[in-house]
Amino acid sequence: MRQISLLIFLISCLSLATLAYAVHVDGVSLYYYTGEKFDGNVTIIPVENPKNKTTVNFTDGQWSIDFDMITEDVQYLTFIIDDNEKIGYTQVKLDNDNPRKTTGCSIQNISVSGYAVNVNSGNPITSGNVRVSILDTDYTNITSFSGEWNIDFHPCLISGKIYTLYILISDNTGKTGEMFQTYPAR
Repeated sequence: MRQISLLIFLISCLSLATLAYAVHVDGVSLYYYTGEKFDGNVTIIPVENPKNKTTVNFTDGQWSIDFDMITEDVQYLTFIIDDNEKIGYTQVKLDNDNPRKTTGCSIQNISVSGYAVNVNSGNPITSGNVRVSILDTDYTNITSFSGEWNIDFHPCLISGKIYTLYILISDNTGKTGEMFQTYPAR
């Protein structure tokens, strides 16, 4: 199970060269606020053919990936970068408006947790309900909480596709708060 957290990253020196279905991608990953390079992993997922995903480790922010792909079958590549604490992603659209294949979903293990705080007083909300929905799917999970909350769920999602999680928190008096979080399915 994985905690959802966000690391905004920058890919520079992105070059896609297609030679007889061979794809080469170079990138640089930096922490958004500090510009520091870091060690981590990069996974490239062809959204329409996620079984062909490729992952490599990198050091000092520099990474390079070579993989085979039938480019006529793919319209989007999702890049997921993580440093084992934070995760960031971006998606690149290829010049292909008519991919030939569509793909099925796979079960994802997702864990979302947090605290509820009253914005007027700054005090923790002691009890209530949390509802997490994945937009564009029929998946919803609800749990009650006392202080900290945690929801584990296992939706069937298409690897590489970027989904939006909708989180609705309500206390026992009827006050609500909501949040939207994007999530790249692995």
